[in-house]
Amino acid sequence: MLIIMILVGALSGWLCLPLCKKLIDSRTDTPIQKWYITGKYAPILWCALGAVSFVLVELQGISIPQKVEFIIVTLTCLLIGSVDIAVKKIPNILLLTLMITKALFLAINFSKESLIQSFWGFVAASVIFILPSLLKIKVGAGDIKLAAVIGLYLGINGFLQAMLIMAITISVYGIFLTIRKLGNFKSLTAMGPYLALGFIITLLFPII
Repeated sequence: MLIIMILVGALSGWLCLPLCKKLIDSRTDTPIQKWYITGKYAPILWCALGAVSFVLVELQGISIPQKVEFIIVTLTCLLIGSVDIAVKKIPNILLLTLMITKALFLAINFSKESLIQSFWGFVAASVIFILPSLLKIKVGAGDIKLAAVIGLYLGINGFLQAMLIMAITISVYGIFLTIRKLGNFKSLTAMGPYLALGFIITLLFPII
């Protein structure tokens, strides 16, 4: 089964590459030259990402419906991060995909407790990300919407874990920029990839 997941995951990753290109091209008039999109080894990278994603999901030992859900979320987050890095925009269609996926699997495995957790996660995440904008701190609308969707998906505790992961990875990036003298902790960077990474890790390895 693991071999099948690797092969299907690699194929899924390979198919995500042209989709990522399309999402990027539709949001900018300037040709985007990113190594992970147009580079020589881009197809191999996406195949590897897909294969690793499917293997991690398979290793969770969860039901088939949950595997399908986790795979959809993981691939969607990979697309969100990739597009946001390239054009600093998060496609609404990808956010809608996550919301529909959550609604569908909530309906399949309905429980009042899960519904309540999703509601309060959505509210908490929305408030946390909207407050800075009210204080004149620039936060992208796409980041606010993505945070709200993550809260909807993970609940309050899961959202806090995703936020912690986001903070750690952004700090590591800031250290990297400082060491390489390419910038500092105040350098602007797309937040979507870090949020998406926190989402994936929390979904697969919840600790809170």
